[in-house]
Amino acid sequence: MSVANAPELMDKLLNGLRLAVTEMMTAMAMSEVVFAGQESVNAFSISSEVVGLVRLDGKMHGMVGVSCSKELLREIVSRIVGLTPEELFMEDLLDGAAELANMVCGGMKTKAQIGDVNLSPPVAVVGQEYTAQWKTNRPTTLFTFQMEEGILKVYASL
Repeated sequence: MSVANAPELMDKLLNGLRLAVTEMMTAMAMSEVVFAGQESVNAFSISSEVVGLVRLDGKMHGMVGVSCSKELLREIVSRIVGLTPEELFMEDLLDGAAELANMVCGGMKTKAQIGDVNLSPPVAVVGQEYTAQWKTNRPTTLFTFQMEEGILKVYASL
């Protein structure tokens, strides 16, 4: 089934994604999270300091990306693993970015109550002056979340 032919499935996934991010960040990172908006964007293109990506395949296909500043990721990972931000190494940040994307996608899948969707192993990029772009003609939705420590963005192309 193509999501383009099933608007109700698309709505379930996007609502599931929004709920998953809010609940997960509140519970896991012990941080207040406010949904700040949702918009359609022209491309799945991310150029922030941190990105975690997960590909979806099976009943529906797509890509979800989570992005934020390195400082915000450091704070999130610190709270989840119980170390101070100064104790974290680059490997911790890469693992954290990947796991953040993985948890968001798993939460979306659970909240939307859809089966037969496989999640790829997550990919993480932490650095400066890069652009991650998925070449697709699928619509892309950008969610923005305000956290105490900064802005978290989630891209969904389904």
